[in-house]
Amino acid sequence: MNVEAWRTHGTGDTGPIVTGIQHLLRHRGHVLAADGVYGTVTAAAVASLQTAEGLTSDGVVGPQTWPHLVVTTRQGDSGEAVRAVQQFGLVRFPGDPALVVDGAYGPLTAERVRFFQESWGLTIDGIAGRETWSFLSGSSAHPRPWPLVKVGARQSDNWRVRAAQHLLRAHGATLTVDGVFGPLSGDAIRTFQQTLRARFISTTVGQLDWPELIVTVRLGDTGQAVRAAQILLPGGLAVDGSFGPLTDAATREFQSMFAPPSDGVIGPITWHALTQRLFD
Repeated sequence: MNVEAWRTHGTGDTGPIVTGIQHLLRHRGHVLAADGVYGTVTAAAVASLQTAEGLTSDGVVGPQTWPHLVVTTRQGDSGEAVRAVQQFGLVRFPGDPALVVDGAYGPLTAERVRFFQESWGLTIDGIAGRETWSFLSGSSAHPRPWPLVKVGARQSDNWRVRAAQHLLRAHGATLTVDGVFGPLSGDAIRTFQQTLRARFISTTVGQLDWPELIVTVRLGDTGQAVRAAQILLPGGLAVDGSFGPLTDAATREFQSMFAPPSDGVIGPITWHALTQRLFD
């Protein structure tokens, strides 16, 4: 719920997520076309899987069904479950060729999975397991998931670490913004979570945490939340905590490309876009 980003899909949906579901069903022995259209045949196959797994048989793939459907795959594996991963494309940069959907989990597939994991703050191991599949299930949907910031993450492999630390400080946490999300940062997000809810408590900044951590900021504002925004905005802004004309201009330019309207106000939509790798 917080560290996994499962999305619900059912009859009428189309696209790569549906194709992935169909390949996973084929892996489990169901006879259906992997055509990316969630029709009656796909719904019936899902309902059959749900019955076999003791789940509510509604033909809809949601957070309860996904863990029973996904298959962990890694380099050296082959078959329909590998095709399920490959058909997402998983490009590194614009213009990169999409993966060939050949069902063979080779070095290129593993490399693309590692890049996908890095993009979302996941464990970078090149293995398409439950955590990675939870983000695959929502990465093509809108709005996309919020990324994770996990204990052990560093600014060098997850560019959101310092921003998360500044936002925690904006909510009263006493920690050093050092770009290393260590035990003290983990304790800070756990403490913050406990002020919000009784369940889904962990040391990871996840789906339920970002919407509560972010603070709307605009021209004239100062403080830790402004520093967080300055870190995430492109252009190498000085991280001085002062939302001046340069920060305003950088915000409007970013919004014009990724998060309209271009009004200079960093609210939930802009914050969400700032945490994303947006070229894929």
